[in-house]
Amino acid sequence: MKARLLMLSMLLATGVALAQEPAQGASLKEGLMYLGAGLAIGLAAFGTGIGMGYAIKGTQEGTARNPTVGGRLQTVMFIGLAFIETLALYALLVAIILLFVK
Repeated sequence: MKARLLMLSMLLATGVALAQEPAQGASLKEGLMYLGAGLAIGLAAFGTGIGMGYAIKGTQEGTARNPTVGGRLQTVMFIGLAFIETLALYALLVAIILLFVK
């Protein structure tokens, strides 16, 4: 618990320490668009990475328990990984739309 609180306070402190005055013409809407785009792709990459790890872990455990179905498990795993990667690409598309569509 203490480690999480320390990490959260460090993240908040760096944001305050590195804060700058907004550039001429910059608006809150523009700043929130950049923040939203960064969060969209960052959280998507985090989530899909965890999902891919669990998919590969399950496939490896299944192959270790029953080696005769390893080929079929691997095929299903690759299809699942393609679907998981598609989610990351959708998040990238949303981030690009947030950045370039005014």
